Amino acid sequence: MKYANVAPSPAQMREILGLHLQWVESAAQEGEKAELQGANLNRAELQGACLRGANLSEATLSGARLQEADLRDALLQRSKLYQANFRNANLDNADLNGASMQNAVLHGATLQGADLAPADLELADLKTSNLSGAQLLEANLRGANFKDAVLIGADLRRAKLKDANLLNADLKGANLQGADLRGANLQSAKLQGANLQSAKLQKADLVQANLSDAKLIKARMQETDLYKVDLENADLRGADLRNAVGFTAKNLEVAIVDKKTKIRD
Repeated sequence: MKYANVAPSPAQMREILGLHLQWVESAAQEGEKAELQGANLNRAELQGACLRGANLSEATLSGARLQEADLRDALLQRSKLYQANFRNANLDNADLNGASMQNAVLHGATLQGADLAPADLELADLKTSNLSGAQLLEANLRGANFKDAVLIGADLRRAKLKDANLLNADLKGANLQGADLRGANLQSAKLQGANLQSAKLQKADLVQANLSDAKLIKARMQETDLYKVDLENADLRGADLRNAVGFTAKNLEVAIVDKKTKIRD
């Protein structure tokens, strides 16, 4: 760990990035892979940098500027990325396991297949980002903004999404089993075929959301707003909808319910 707890000089960073670009473009035949494990890169100016496959595990990049950077397949485990700016960056298949990303900006970033379990993204800005197939198991996503984000097939089991903004987010086929979505904004969210078994949805806003074919077995939906929600073939067996608003008996006619489905006190 040559740069552990060390802040490389601007000249050193230029050399590191230049050699790494050669390494990437030559398929590891020339240049040198960037090994920045544990480095101090706080507020580093890395806009548009090629860091594909680089080792940035345990590095500190708080406040760093990484807009449009190429971080595909990069190693960022346990890195500190507080308020880092990844706007429109490419983090596909990056390893962000255990990363601290509170208040980070990931607006328009792509994180398809990225490992974010169990990263801390509290209050992060992920508007219009693409996290299809991403691993977010038990991630802290409280208050995060996923407006218009794509999370198709993402693994969000037991994720903490309390008060998160998922307005118009695409969560088709996502696994949200046991997730905490209390107070979340899921207006117009696309949840077709999603697994919400045992999810906490109390006081969530699901106005005009599409829950067709979704699994909501034993989901807690007390005081949830279900106005104009699509529940066609949604599995509500054992779900608790007491004090939920905006839905009618007609809505439930197309859903799957049983004697354990709680609708009224």
